[in-house]
Amino acid sequence: MSAHSERLPTPGTIRLRTLQALRASAQFDISLESVAPLLAAAPNLLHDPQRVAEIEQYIRALLLEGTAIPEHARWSTLPVLGSVAEAFVESMLIDFGWQPLYDDDAGYSAGHGVDLLMLDPSLSAVVAIEVKSTIQRTRWPRLAPTRQAQMTPAWLDSETNEGMRGLALSSGDVYLMLVQVHLGRLKWRACAASEPDAPKPLNDREQLLDLAWLTERA
Repeated sequence: MSAHSERLPTPGTIRLRTLQALRASAQFDISLESVAPLLAAAPNLLHDPQRVAEIEQYIRALLLEGTAIPEHARWSTLPVLGSVAEAFVESMLIDFGWQPLYDDDAGYSAGHGVDLLMLDPSLSAVVAIEVKSTIQRTRWPRLAPTRQAQMTPAWLDSETNEGMRGLALSSGDVYLMLVQVHLGRLKWRACAASEPDAPKPLNDREQLLDLAWLTERA
């Protein structure tokens, strides 16, 4: 992130504080109207358009008609479901004046690095965004296990973090945001941070217009 300090927070500390910030965040509604246009990726942008199109049909039936995803298709549906959630977050942030720098155009949420990189409305802060999604009504999406060290400086700077590497960014260049998208409940919540171990809850959508609150001292 911009102005990272010399401290090296542990993955466990980052994960715990992120969970605490998410639980303190407000829950915002997701309208079906905002999700419906995202349920069909452009075939020319996909590596396997036929397979993605079939899975998208299951997701569309679930969200728009309440039809359960067939058991044989549930595992293969998860990556595409993640891609729909990422598209929702990207579209929502664009509505608030954010500018996309990187997203995954494969149609699958593959988990090899940050999901999105976007410029905030002031065009002065690059934000690395991780999106977690679920359709299980009894819980919010789970964060990655501590061993994966997601959203840590080491993870952001990894050679496998395609978005960061492609834009020649390091962990010291970005703010962080984690968004949980609950497509079963049609709700989302988020937290953001200017330092990896100091995430703050998002309690008002207007906070997305100006990220100055991330560097304000309590």
